[in-house]
Formats: sequence, C-alpha cells, structure tokens
Amino acid sequence: MKLPNFVVIGAAKSGTTALYWYLLEHPEVYMSPLKETNFFAYGVDQEGRLLYGDPELHRFTIKNLDAYADLFAEAGDERAVGEASPIYLECPEAPGRIQELLPGARIICGLRDPVDRAYSDYLMYLRNRGLRFEPEKELQPSARWAKPDSHWMQLGFYHDQLARYYEAFPAQNIHVFLFDDLGASEGEVVKDIYRFLEVDEEFVPDFDIPHNVGGVPVRMWLERLLTNGSLRRIADRIVPKAASDRVRALRMRNMDKVPPLPASLRAELVEYFHTDLEKTGGLIGKDLSRWR
Repeated sequence: MKLPNFVVIGAAKSGTTALYWYLLEHPEVYMSPLKETNFFAYGVDQEGRLLYGDPELHRFTIKNLDAYADLFAEAGDERAVGEASPIYLECPEAPGRIQELLPGARIICGLRDPVDRAYSDYLMYLRNRGLRFEPEKELQPSARWAKPDSHWMQLGFYHDQLARYYEAFPAQNIHVFLFDDLGASEGEVVKDIYRFLEVDEEFVPDFDIPHNVGGVPVRMWLERLLTNGSLRRIADRIVPKAASDRVRALRMRNMDKVPPLPASLRAELVEYFHTDLEKTGGLIGKDLSRWR
C-alpha cells in the first residue's frame, strides 16, 4: 500500500493551491490527483454527523483507508509522495490521525497575515455561493467576517493549531513558509520546500500560470461554470495540463480586484491577533512582527 510521506496542511488562502501545482509539476514528486482529500479530517458520530467540518464548505469524498490509498496507487519511484488539504491545520483531530498512519511524514504549512487571510477567505465564501460583494457593508467592523468570533477570524489564530503538529511530529519534520514570501520571492520559497522534501531543488515549475486567484467575479455565471466542483474533479483527471492552465487564465481575467481594507478597520482587526502572532512566531522561529 503506497501512502504519502508528506502532507501540506494549509492554512486556507495562504498559497496551498499554488504550492500543490508546483509540487505536482516536479518529476520527483507524486501528488494525489485529488486536491483536498480531507481524509484525516473526516469523522462522524453515531448519528452520522460530522465531528468536524461544514458540509457546505468541505467535501469528504474519501472516507476510508482503501479509498485514500487508491489516490496514490499510480505513484512510482518518486522520492516524495504527498497531498494537500488546508482543513488539516484547523481540524483538532487531524495531527493525531496523520501521525498514527504516517508517523514519519513531513508537514508543510503556509501562513498568511491573519486579517488578509480572513478577508480573502470570506471573499471566496461569497464567490462559492454566488453572492455579491457589497463594500459599504463588508468593509465595516460589524461585517459578518470581521467579528472576532467568526469562522474566518478564528482560523487566523495559528498558535494552538500549529502547536498540535509540533506535539505530534519532531520540529525538523515541519516546514512553515509565509504567504508574503511566496509573493515576493516565489522561486526561493519553492526551492526551500523542494530541499525540505529532498528532491531536486533546481527544478523550476511554471510560475506564470495563476492559481486560485482572488477578487470578485465580473460575470458570476462564468465563475460558477469554471469552479463547478463535479466538473473540476473530472477535468483534473482527464484534461491536459495546457488546457487546464488556459481555464485558470480565463478565470483570472474574469476577476476584478476588491478594495483594500480601510486602515482604520485593519488596525482594529489586527489587535485581536497581537498575542497569538507573538506566540506563533516563537513556535516556528520566524519574525511575524510585519503582521502586527
């Protein structure tokens, strides 16, 4: 039974999709053909209700070990075999489940300024539901996403989420990168990750193709078509990469930029994260003062 030797755990809206494709392109890396298997986050109670996750936000198509192993059945002699599921960072049970099945696994995690992450995540929520972005309502402290106890804000408290992984795995098995660095020096960040996985770090993936672009759709019908879950899962398996790249480029052209967060709103929201960012920086050995 072939199983992964590394897992990308998130955080959501922190570069996981782009990293998935950069790993998929590497000749010494095998990635699950299904992005976001969500396998290690799946669990139900005696009534069949999810123990973690929202069925409107998360798909749980892989529910047992045999189905999970099938995703890696075509892996050959690649040095690194992996998958990427952002829900693993937030799910409390995921670290223990990964450690139990894959005790020697390497863990990769991307982090992003928690305020920007929450804003981007909420915009994706609106896109996925075909809802319009209303600046006059969404750029206020009273906005649904901006409340400190909202799902979008809570996912930005990284310390406790990451600490579970540092308890389950040795520190040398965990690699954390910052979303800002991915944007500023993409090649170096990806090279570091290749090096962490002990594959050829000189390989250069295609950095020109946009992945999981943000913003608000100009034509909502086109966004729904291009992101249809069932069609996307079929296309990922049978459509040549060149064609799927053109689809992603078309989606980017259909996106308008959203207004930046007002300085006053950002200053108010970042206050919630000061202590957690200091603790997270100490945990991962990185200076996160740029986000405070």
